[in-house]
Amino acid sequence: MKTPTFVIDTSDTRMFYTMRYLQNKKYKVCSIANNTETGAAYYCFSPQKRFTNDELMNIPDKSDLFCGNLNEVQLRILSAKNIIHHNLLTDEIFAMDNALLTAEGTLMLIIRGTNVSIFSTKIAILGYGRVGKAVATLLKGIGADFDICTDDYKERSIARLLGKKALNLDFNLNDYDVIVNTIPAKILPLAKLKGAKKTCYILDLASYSGVEMCDINSLGLAYDNALGIPGKYTPKTAGEILADCILRNMEV
Repeated sequence: MKTPTFVIDTSDTRMFYTMRYLQNKKYKVCSIANNTETGAAYYCFSPQKRFTNDELMNIPDKSDLFCGNLNEVQLRILSAKNIIHHNLLTDEIFAMDNALLTAEGTLMLIIRGTNVSIFSTKIAILGYGRVGKAVATLLKGIGADFDICTDDYKERSIARLLGKKALNLDFNLNDYDVIVNTIPAKILPLAKLKGAKKTCYILDLASYSGVEMCDINSLGLAYDNALGIPGKYTPKTAGEILADCILRNMEV
């Protein structure tokens, strides 16, 4: 019989708050470092956690594993051990909540990464998926000046509902003071970057960087690769969102 114990990997700051949140909900919770469970339990990791096969082998049989993506070999390991994998990254509510937190952090990083008022700044948002939509909505709410750039015609159609310009990726970088990339592809090659202002600030939010660092360095552009914004800048809220996601997935 599976125990109702949550075992939390608190090496990620937000997971500490996930643990606190579950404790406040009166669940039985412990950190991996203090785990004394030998039987099946609910093992919870950051969605960005990258497992070794040995780590998965050490999870007790018939447990539930809450984490992000796993490869085919790792899924076979879990299947052989009768471990249920709950992929938190497929939870749409979790994805949208994280996009909103990412937008908050993006605003902070833009203000920190430039030396002028955000209201004197022209911004290009590359991509109009969850994160692009959240960033655009926040920037519109404060009255910032931005355009949305994407080669997806459906995304451009939706973006126009904000009353903003929706361009394809052939746009002129020299028109912008800040570039916010949300597209996980090398969409800013050296030839394109050469058209940017020398003072341009590039903020990369994508899981796969849109630039080559050697190109950024050769041009002397200001650049931040800002992965995991919710866990870095709003870990308490991010941890509580993650806990809610885990509890939702328990019911599936």
